[in-house]
Amino acid sequence: MECKPKQPAPLASAAGSKQSKWVDQGVSTSLCWLCIDGDKDETTQNRCSLPPSLYGCAVAPFLRFDGPQPNQLYAVGGRSQQQNPLDTVEMFDTWHGQWRTCPSMVSCRAGCAAATLPDGRLFVVGGYDERGIVEGLLPTCEVFDPTLQRWRPEKHELARARWGHGCATLQGLVYAVGGCSLGRGAPVHESFMETLRACEVYDPSSGIWTPCADLNVARAGARVVSLSDRYLAAVGGCEDVFGSAVLLPTVELFEGHAGRWSILDVPLSTPRTTAAVAALDSHQIVIMGGAPSLSSTEVYSVPEEGPEHNRSQQETLPEDEVPPCALEERRPSRKRPSIGDMIEGRMGCQAVAMELPAPGKQFPLCSRQCVVVVGGENEDSSGQISSVLVYDVEGNSWRSEGSFPPLPTPRTAMALAVGRGVVSGHD
Repeated sequence: MECKPKQPAPLASAAGSKQSKWVDQGVSTSLCWLCIDGDKDETTQNRCSLPPSLYGCAVAPFLRFDGPQPNQLYAVGGRSQQQNPLDTVEMFDTWHGQWRTCPSMVSCRAGCAAATLPDGRLFVVGGYDERGIVEGLLPTCEVFDPTLQRWRPEKHELARARWGHGCATLQGLVYAVGGCSLGRGAPVHESFMETLRACEVYDPSSGIWTPCADLNVARAGARVVSLSDRYLAAVGGCEDVFGSAVLLPTVELFEGHAGRWSILDVPLSTPRTTAAVAALDSHQIVIMGGAPSLSSTEVYSVPEEGPEHNRSQQETLPEDEVPPCALEERRPSRKRPSIGDMIEGRMGCQAVAMELPAPGKQFPLCSRQCVVVVGGENEDSSGQISSVLVYDVEGNSWRSEGSFPPLPTPRTAMALAVGRGVVSGHD
């Protein structure tokens, strides 16, 4: 008797699913054949056939999409090889291991920043457009809905238009930190540009930006990451960008409950701005590259008890009376694991922590924590950098060059974020 595979509807209904989009063309047919083959194959000794309900309830839902999938990497805006701000958005599809082009933003933006909202939408903040770093300064924000695949302008603008700022989410709120802007009420001219201490916070529930605590030091080009759901860390940056342009070796920590910034006692090993920065866990930050085209890396450890604990120890005991374990917290550099340098120097790059396949595995089996370094430029080479570097956190090593597909549109001064996205399946 000839046996023909049926349509996948029974499997979907068995799982109670309303999904209608298979991962790849032919998967539905292959899954039906697998189920049929398991029932009729009696030639193999000691073989235990799987019940059809298992295919329907466990396997089929896993192989079908009902919406955007997590752990997708977005590269947003930036400055092109021709030094023009871009509206280009590209997403790395971690199901198929390839870049795909997303709908363009409403505005071209370089020097912008991005964060993922609690509902999974992508939020892009500030920057400057094709009119330049003064006239093109942007107070606007826009939101990308990965389900609808559509950008829309956010109704409420920043209180201070800014570029070169950091951006991160803490306790469901989005913070814009530092950057460059025109002085309040100043004419539109570069001589009135200033580096900001000012920060703002956006509440997605109200859609409104409000001022929050200032940094201790004005910073542009600092990278801001969230540590657990308690702290933000502003790493490095440049003070007085339009004057002496001092590169900063310091890290500031913002505690959400206390609502203030504190400069940590231990500086970076090297002053850096526009580096690639990512949080490894609740108290370790990896920092890679930065101006002027550095290839060096370091891991910075934040005291687990936070700045208040660190400060109270200093105020109560001199160093020669502090217990050794406390001294270790006051000198986190002793605890920092060392990682090798990048294969090339780059500045204007960005980094995120995300899951990728373990060595020897293929997409979409993403189970290994990695840090991905994307974009940037090198002052010793021509143009922007397209190569993507991967640091394997568990293996404490850099993966081989070319292990990650290059960025289709080379750029610098872009935003990078990990969120939900539509992968390239077939109807």
